[in-house]
Amino acid sequence: MLKVTKLLNILTIAMFAITVVLVGLFFFGGELPNAQYSTPVYTDQLIWWAYILFGLTALAALVFPIGRLLTNPKQAVKTLIALVGVCLLVLIAYSMSDGTIMNLPGYDGPDNVEGTLKFADTMLFTMYFLGIGAVLAIIVTEIIRRFR
Repeated sequence: MLKVTKLLNILTIAMFAITVVLVGLFFFGGELPNAQYSTPVYTDQLIWWAYILFGLTALAALVFPIGRLLTNPKQAVKTLIALVGVCLLVLIAYSMSDGTIMNLPGYDGPDNVEGTLKFADTMLFTMYFLGIGAVLAIIVTEIIRRFR
């Protein structure tokens, strides 16, 4: 029977290989004939692979913490604090977002509505906060490591 780490390593290598093949096909697989814009032939396959990877990531992000909570209930408090922190961060980003309808000459699509614009702003602000937090965490970690 394979160890879990060995199985995960094999799975990681397989997913990386599939990604490399699909990216190669995307860039070097040719263009769709009679398309209005330059459109690679394998665009749909690459997008579906990205959806699959995103779904697996979301599933792992939900399943593993729940499993850890069941095996180590003392960690539940820390996990709940982190979850409340993320919810608070998204709430702050939502309060900062703007849903003002944009004046886009020549665009009559369905996405220039308050709800979509507010959602997009919320996601952008959330990513900005998380990105800044990640950079600050790296800097603080390096500084703390230098003084130890």
